[in-house]
Amino acid sequence: MRSMRLLVALGLLASVVGCRTQATKPAVAPKAPKQLKIGALLPLTGDAAVWGKNAKEGIDLAIAKVNSAPGPKGTKLSVVYEDSQADPKTGVSAFNKLISVQKVPAVIGDIVSSVVLAVAPIATQKQVVILSPGATAPNISGISKFVFRNWNSDALEGKVAADFCRNQLKLSRAAIIYINNDYGKGLQEVFAREFAARAGQVVAAETFPQNATSYRTQISKAKAAKPEVLYLAGYPKEIPLVLKQARELGLKCQVVATVAFEDPQVVKVARAAAEGVVYPFPAPLNDKDPARQDYMTAFKTKYHKAPGIGVDTCWDAVNMIAEAIRLGGGASGDQIRGGLTKLKHFPGASGVMTFDAYGDVNKPMVMKTVRGGKFVPLQR
Repeated sequence: MRSMRLLVALGLLASVVGCRTQATKPAVAPKAPKQLKIGALLPLTGDAAVWGKNAKEGIDLAIAKVNSAPGPKGTKLSVVYEDSQADPKTGVSAFNKLISVQKVPAVIGDIVSSVVLAVAPIATQKQVVILSPGATAPNISGISKFVFRNWNSDALEGKVAADFCRNQLKLSRAAIIYINNDYGKGLQEVFAREFAARAGQVVAAETFPQNATSYRTQISKAKAAKPEVLYLAGYPKEIPLVLKQARELGLKCQVVATVAFEDPQVVKVARAAAEGVVYPFPAPLNDKDPARQDYMTAFKTKYHKAPGIGVDTCWDAVNMIAEAIRLGGGASGDQIRGGLTKLKHFPGASGVMTFDAYGDVNKPMVMKTVRGGKFVPLQR
């Protein structure tokens, strides 16, 4: 009888020990990081395709970099591309597809201002974040709490250009030739206002349609007004043709262009006509800056060339969204929006950035020029 009680007791003890052992076993192995799709709305074909190609290189590179490290909140990122063709109507259709079919909470793009302006109301309604790495029109500022950009507004660029013309070059008569879209109109309006505010006179303002090939009428009218400086706002496809035709027609005044001027296509097509053109550009980071070094090393390793304009801001856009997921506590559109507002002094490849109340960044700018067929800092 005593032996029976002992066996029962030993059995109960084994049962208890077994339960405790089972309770202390590790939980089921963690699941693999979930995938989060984000969208990219870019001009992959058409007039601005050169920028779309640059943008895609930067985004693809950054996605691979983010996914090679522990992801934000355990999340791996992937990107779905849609082509806006730099056209607002096409852009709206593509943006709606990213939202309704792909269910993305955030979209990088567009780099074309008119497309961003067209899709902004949809982003607000659907609570989808837009982070533009290139759109510059002043009226984008504050258009929606879901719209951000990590490229300077034309409000800053136009002011820098006007100040340079009046206070550095000491020129008082300006003609303006600009592309007839939101990008060109925005720059024209800012430059004209800021130039006049500095006691300068705009003696002519001529516009041309996107994809034009002849600019002789506009150039002739500008030349007849006897300007001391020509302010030129357009895309890499049109700018070199304007410069060549201006030289052929004998317009010899100083030319001041925009950030969009710094593209290899401009020098390749315009050749000697591009020499001496001056333009503002975001001040580059020191090459020894860790964020810049990381970006440059990754880009050259993958693509074996120097990066084009806008690649760095697209790299930064991906990394900003990844950090916003962490800061915002999740990956919904509203959580990413909240995370972006919390980014302070973000160390990007294109500069150190903080979004202001209007969703803009304000990076310092410097003047550059073309010398010997190369884009170089202006030395005066």
